[in-house]
Amino acid sequence: MSLDLYDVLKNSYASQNKQKEAFKKDGYLYDQKLSNHNEQVYYNPNNKKLLMSVAGTHNISDIGTDIYLAAGHLKDTNRYKEAQSVLQRAKQKYNISNATLAGHSLGGLVQYIGSKNDKVYTLDKGATIGQKTRSNETAYRTKGDVVSLLNANSTRMKTLSNPQFRTNNFLRDAINSHNVDNIKGKNIFI
Repeated sequence: MSLDLYDVLKNSYASQNKQKEAFKKDGYLYDQKLSNHNEQVYYNPNNKKLLMSVAGTHNISDIGTDIYLAAGHLKDTNRYKEAQSVLQRAKQKYNISNATLAGHSLGGLVQYIGSKNDKVYTLDKGATIGQKTRSNETAYRTKGDVVSLLNANSTRMKTLSNPQFRTNNFLRDAINSHNVDNIKGKNIFI
C-alpha cells in the first residue's frame, strides 16, 4: 500500500502523539523506542516494510547542522550520526535490508544514510555546490525554493509547480516555497 509523500513529510513535524497514530490504517506501527523528535520509524508487519522519515530544521540546534551541511560537512554532525544510527538499528530490529526513507529540507540527509537497496524520497533538500542525487533517490524541489537551489539541475531532480510562488516578493516567495504544504494534493506516492 502506498503512502502520500506529503502525509509522511508533514507527519515528521507533528507531535509525537499524532505520529504514534499516523499510518495505522495502512498497517504501519510506530516504533516508539527508535523514534524521536528528528526521526520517525514505522514498520508494517503484514508486508514487512520499514519506513523512516526525517524532519528538516525544526529547532535552534539544527541551525548549526544547516551550516555544516552548507559547508559540505553534514556527515560530521550529531544529527547525521543519529539518523544513521536509528536507521541501522531499525533495519537490524526488523531484519530488513531495504527501507523507504523520506526527508524534507535538512531531512534530505536520508540520501546519505540510505543504502543502495533503500528507496529514498526527498523534498527541498539542503544541498551544497555540485551535490548529486543518488540512483535510488527520487528528489523533488518546489519552484522558488532557495534551500534546494544548488541541487536544482541534478539529473534526478524534479521541480514541482508552486501554488505559493508569486514572483513579486523574493523573501516571501523563498519562505513560502520551502513549505511541505506545497505538495499537498499532488498525489506523490511512495
